[in-house]
Amino acid sequence: MGSLYTALQEIDRAIEERGLDPFTTKGTIGMKAGFFLVTIKPDTPDDPARLEALRKAATEVLGYSVRI
Repeated sequence: MGSLYTALQEIDRAIEERGLDPFTTKGTIGMKAGFFLVTIKPDTPDDPARLEALRKAATEVLGYSVRI
C-alpha cells in the first residue's frame, strides 16, 4: 500500500474521531494540498511532494498533525 493511501486513511480516522463532515473537510484539505483526495487509491504511486503537501494541508485544516 502506498504512503499517500496510508495518509488518507489516517485523515479519514481523524475526521471520524472529531465528528467532522468528511466531504467538507476532505475538500478543504484537497484544495490546500492542490489535488483531489478522491484520486488517491491503494495503488497510487508514492510521491514525496504530494505527501508533504497533504501532510501540511491536513495539519492546517484539522488543527493538529496527523501521523503521516
